[in-house]
Amino acid sequence: MKHYYLFNNASRAAQYGIGTYLNQLCNGLKEEVSVSIIAINSEEEEVKRTEEDGVCTIHIPEISYKNAPENFERYYRNLVYLLKTYIDKNEEAVFVLNYLYMTPLVKLLHEHFPNCKVATVVHYLNWCFALNGNVSKFHQLLENNHRDEKGQALYKEYQNDRKLLQEVDKVVCLSQSTRNLLIADYQLKLEKTTVIYNGLKDEGIMTITSEERKKLKQSLSFDAEDSIILFVGRLDSIKGVDFLIKAFRKVLEICPHARLLLAGDGDYNAYLKECNGIRTRITFTGKVKKEELYQYYQIADVGVMPSFHEQCSYVGIEMMMHGVPLIGTNSTGLGEMTMDELKVELDENKEEQLSVELLANKIIKVLTSQQTIWREASRKRYERCYTQENMKKKYLNLFT
Repeated sequence: MKHYYLFNNASRAAQYGIGTYLNQLCNGLKEEVSVSIIAINSEEEEVKRTEEDGVCTIHIPEISYKNAPENFERYYRNLVYLLKTYIDKNEEAVFVLNYLYMTPLVKLLHEHFPNCKVATVVHYLNWCFALNGNVSKFHQLLENNHRDEKGQALYKEYQNDRKLLQEVDKVVCLSQSTRNLLIADYQLKLEKTTVIYNGLKDEGIMTITSEERKKLKQSLSFDAEDSIILFVGRLDSIKGVDFLIKAFRKVLEICPHARLLLAGDGDYNAYLKECNGIRTRITFTGKVKKEELYQYYQIADVGVMPSFHEQCSYVGIEMMMHGVPLIGTNSTGLGEMTMDELKVELDENKEEQLSVELLANKIIKVLTSQQTIWREASRKRYERCYTQENMKKKYLNLFT
């Protein structure tokens, strides 16, 4: 029987999308196969193995090395020798890497576990954050032979990522657009890549009536007739929050009862100035617990993700799961999650890629039309593409 070993790291990314991804994948796979998490750079003081809810975790402590390539290689070499005390070398092991900086580890895993397969999942590409997801600028970076210091660092990172992606047995892409990009710009073969969307266990509450929604709004300090526009995520420029606030100002001209609800942490001061004159119609919640967030999904009339880069957003999946109409840009994977009628096209040739006017018009379109149609379409999109069951089946067939 196959044994899936999923690599995790004590990092900021693991607290967001990758953490949710690991939880959902583990809970799905453990019903069919053995699953373990390899937690590198663990806060544990010694190597140890624990088990919880049918999933084993092998904790590998962090070691304070000087940040140098040879020290990373030493860490991974020691890591593999430690893993050999827990893993039979003849086991049918599937190692799933979730970070692109693990290049030295791939060769070591193949050497010490001859029957293993190694896959990597492309959760993000760092150049997307540095270049605001602009693929045209990325191509210019690749073609430019006179890069500045920042450009040279990004190009070196690109080369390292490409090396890892070429050495693993399978590359899991979270969107078709990423798959196309890796084939074209990272020289990957089509058969080495596959697309597996992130999935969520169904916890959507679809039975709430119109009257119940109004009462819930009032219990959360909104007026019963308020139209709730919901954003969930980090308050970050790459998430397009400033464009959303500008668009909301235009929305209020047509829909004066609209309220903008921003759920997430970040630099509030960077956005408060943009709220002048409409601040009473905007609510910043900070980071909230799951239970409170799910209440916001139940009262939301529309969800907005004006991001410049998303691979396969769990926020977007949660919105669809709860039947919240999702407005998003056509950036990377987000363009595949968003219905064509609610998609905002980015223009990479303009300094401001995102049109405030277009974004406002999409929001107004949802708020002033039949909600039931949008809600049903959003929910069906979740059921078709983004369930935990769909995700599980595709990972089980990754190497068949």
